[in-house]
Amino acid sequence: MAELQIVTAELRPLVQAIVAEVLSEMERKQLLFNGRLAVTEAEAANFLGLNSWQLRDLRLAGKIGYSRIVGGRVRYAVNDLLDYLQQCHVSTRLESHQTTRRS
Repeated sequence: MAELQIVTAELRPLVQAIVAEVLSEMERKQLLFNGRLAVTEAEAANFLGLNSWQLRDLRLAGKIGYSRIVGGRVRYAVNDLLDYLQQCHVSTRLESHQTTRRS
């Protein structure tokens, strides 16, 4: 069996690039809500372009993540909102293909 040899000097640029990308992504997410980790239902609905009742219905249907804090209040983490948007993402290629098929 061949022995794996790792040369740290060769891996260093890759590790640095990964760390820089992760930190950049974390900074971008923090800017969305002034560094807050979670937002109210009204703020989350506004961010998603929904009415509060529509967001509540999504939450009750289990389609979006949320947290309950002291007093049973509902809060939405920035990552939950971004995950929901990612789930709803439709490829423009797929969408144009479906539009063409309907015509």
